Amino acid sequence: MFRVAIRKFSSTASTPSSKLLGTVVERGDLDFKATLIEAGNSPVLVDFYADWCGPCRMLAPILTKAVSQPNSQTFLVKVNVDEAVKTAGEYRIASLPTVGLFKDGKLVDQFVGVRDEKFVKAFIEKHV
Repeated sequence: MFRVAIRKFSSTASTPSSKLLGTVVERGDLDFKATLIEAGNSPVLVDFYADWCGPCRMLAPILTKAVSQPNSQTFLVKVNVDEAVKTAGEYRIASLPTVGLFKDGKLVDQFVGVRDEKFVKAFIEKHV
């Protein structure tokens, strides 16, 4: 099984986005937007998921592997929709898993459902 440490930061943390590149972080209603702002023009991959969602558990290691490559130019933000109800509602998350790509704090692309590693890499690369 693929394991990764998930880092939690408060919205007041002053971690430059370069330190987040190649990592996986978990965010909620209180700190999601701050993370997008902190990322600046770096693309941010966001996994809207739920613990009970089987397809979400299948996609998670694929997303983690895609952002954990050497010289990664993005990072993964995991948003548990059961805990971050406001954020999920704002982005109209109706199906899981939903993966969004944000740039400059704005949603620029997304897909729904489990995809293979090749698709995920191409999805990220077209926005880097």
